[in-house]
Amino acid sequence: MRPLHILLLEDDIHDLQQIMNVLSENYTITTVNSLHKGKNILESTHFDLAILDISINGKPDGIELAKHIQSLASPIPFLFLTATQSRATFEEAKLTLPFTYLLKPFNIIELQYAIELAIEKHFQNENKPVLSQEGILTTDYVFVKKQGKIFKVVIDDIEYVEVEENYCMLCSKAEKHMVRLSLTKIKDILYQKKFIQIHRKILVNLNRVKSLNLSENTVYLNSGSHVTISDRYKKKFLQNHSILK
Repeated sequence: MRPLHILLLEDDIHDLQQIMNVLSENYTITTVNSLHKGKNILESTHFDLAILDISINGKPDGIELAKHIQSLASPIPFLFLTATQSRATFEEAKLTLPFTYLLKPFNIIELQYAIELAIEKHFQNENKPVLSQEGILTTDYVFVKKQGKIFKVVIDDIEYVEVEENYCMLCSKAEKHMVRLSLTKIKDILYQKKFIQIHRKILVNLNRVKSLNLSENTVYLNSGSHVTISDRYKKKFLQNHSILK
């Protein structure tokens, strides 16, 4: 599980420290203090979100970096966090389509909620399927909410998915993540990701399968974990996959 990676454009040391104190515990933060540095790092590093001050060294470089983000092949969501209250500046900033425009001094809870909503709205607008209130699926990873924080889980790291009461557990080698979604819905979403059903309560990632013990009805995974395959799905597996003898 990986924390969100946030790009922070801020040139005021006091404001920078305040923001870092609030966010660094839950997120990975990379800071830049100029438009030039912001553009350069966006070329070499993937971020999940950007928080931009508008006035950088007395210039509206936050707006210019927002325009640059929008010009990227894969734009990321961003929001403005600024002391600039000018109506004219606000109107110019609004044209870059930020998620929101927050004023300093900022409210901690408001900033945290804005980050979560920006991520969710961005991927919904990109027509990415939403797993639930607990997570959002993208092409390669899932955003999962856990204890009020947002983390990234790489889909290929998920070994299997298992039903537990009204939830599904996304199980990787190191940890488990609970989402409020039926196994049928997750199966539809992960169909193109090499996940197959092996039990009425279990999906398994074929990329993580080490071996299959037919006599024990057991699937062994690369991590050393194992899950049960039922007779019904074992038969279907053998029909759909070539077994060399």
